[in-house]
Amino acid sequence: MTHWLDKLWRSNIVYDEPICFSESDHSDFIGGSLLYTPTQILKISSSDGTQQYELNKDFQWDGYKITRTKNSSIPFLPRSLYCLAYREEADTAWLRLADQRRYCNVFPEIPDYQALVTYRHNDQWKGSIPCSQMSFLPHTLKKLTADEPFRLVFYGDSITAGWEASGYDETVIDMVTLKELRIKNHKPPFMPAWAELVTAALKAHYRHNNIIKINRGAGGSTSSWGSKHAAALVNPEHPDLVILAFGMNNMQKEPDAFKKDILDIIATICCTSPNCEFLLVSPMVPNPEIYGFMKNKLLEQERSLFQIQTSLTGIAVAPIHTIFLDLLNMDKNYLELTGNCINHPNDFSIRIYAQAILSCFGV
Repeated sequence: MTHWLDKLWRSNIVYDEPICFSESDHSDFIGGSLLYTPTQILKISSSDGTQQYELNKDFQWDGYKITRTKNSSIPFLPRSLYCLAYREEADTAWLRLADQRRYCNVFPEIPDYQALVTYRHNDQWKGSIPCSQMSFLPHTLKKLTADEPFRLVFYGDSITAGWEASGYDETVIDMVTLKELRIKNHKPPFMPAWAELVTAALKAHYRHNNIIKINRGAGGSTSSWGSKHAAALVNPEHPDLVILAFGMNNMQKEPDAFKKDILDIIATICCTSPNCEFLLVSPMVPNPEIYGFMKNKLLEQERSLFQIQTSLTGIAVAPIHTIFLDLLNMDKNYLELTGNCINHPNDFSIRIYAQAILSCFGV
């Protein structure tokens, strides 16, 4: 579906923007804010597209807000489904909320509670706009435009691997065994992982069928894990470009230590592929209600990626984290952006990953 890659900050039609009706910690109703004020709502549907909702019957529309009617068919997400009592269990301690009495459960069913809004608008984008970084990637540009074989490696964590995309089908890495692992999801609307969206768009834009995609994402991995295993996992692929996306699993790491890990990964790969170039990708925001996530260092880590860009050649940066901070500042609720309530993107947010990264390619 071509609209998956229509830039959110450029088009006057927004396709399938999620809204999620739920309740706050104080039992206030939350959700339903759109990024723009619609001039026309084209449709509101269930996340799988099987059900269409009707104005006045299921929802009302006022400015940039959508609200549920009393007898609406649009689902409502009770807080009790994803916020559970904390009973001092070690495996849930990291997910505790600020009150320390409850934790946020990993809830991959949340897309079932998200409705999708497609609408027209005349507003201007209020956030950051990613721009072309191709001036920093001369070897990449030369190879893509010359239609030479191009080896593209994605190296990162579970978000890079593709978890929560409704139609991911990726060969990735098991973090413990370092063996290849096939992961597959097959749910409407069957949207691929962002690595596949990016690769397919590059092939189409450059009319280049010899782009070889290798996904070395590993669920649970950190930047230090990436540094430790780059020689074994990435170097044998002899990449022309590595899209490097760590950070979510070590969000409290000091920026200098994170920067060192990324520099070590770059140096390791360049030992065997000296002309390899890199696109450094910061992660989306994690759930801001989780106590251990509240004072994360992801923005500072993103800034360290730009420091690397100024110190080395062949480095581009996709500031995904800043874009998601902008989305929250535009009154989007986190439950409308997540695919698991914790730290994974839903289809909409995966599209933003792909759109921003493709903008860095000038696509």
